[in-house]
Amino acid sequence: MSHEKTPIEVIAQVSRIVSMSIDRITGDRSDVPLLVAAAVVEALKNHGIEARIMYGAAAWVEVLEDNSLIWSGCWGQSLHFWVATQYGEVVDLNTSVSHRKRPHDRPELKPAYSPPMVWTKELPRFYRYQPEGAAEIELSDPKDIDRWNKVSREIREKCTPSELEKAKNEGREQQFPNEPILCPGRKLLDDSHQSFRHFDRALSVHGIPQSPF
Repeated sequence: MSHEKTPIEVIAQVSRIVSMSIDRITGDRSDVPLLVAAAVVEALKNHGIEARIMYGAAAWVEVLEDNSLIWSGCWGQSLHFWVATQYGEVVDLNTSVSHRKRPHDRPELKPAYSPPMVWTKELPRFYRYQPEGAAEIELSDPKDIDRWNKVSREIREKCTPSELEKAKNEGREQQFPNEPILCPGRKLLDDSHQSFRHFDRALSVHGIPQSPF
């Protein structure tokens, strides 16, 4: 299977199943980036695509309620987790829901818009990823083990080539999650609330602030 990028129907299937199942099983995937990254790796394996969990510093621009911009994410003492595919793509399904959490260092700030989910080699300037190495998922807490078992069961059932084939035979297009996502070739899909449009408008008014690293 030699593509220079993950096929778009696989991106749709994996981003939708992983994001929706983890939100449902954990209550909020923005709290569990390692679980999300591990689930993406597992789902891609079903499609014969190699991927690894990466850890390191990561940052992205968020729009606050007053339309000003800040960098959010994990750097310094904090680590973030995302995925690197065999095609050199950065995959992060948590950026789009980062506004659900308030910044650690400034909890009084209330984000209104986050940037899209990422699944691309070509990162716009409002993201920064600095990998420090590859990570493994090691679970000891019974609650974490239970969550992982539930998530991986859904992935085994729903993130498969046979599910893609079935949808194709039934004339169904692959559905993306209803969140903005940046796909290979700078293809941007917005959600039904036009969140990216609002995000992009704030960026064009204020310009991107100085990156934290």
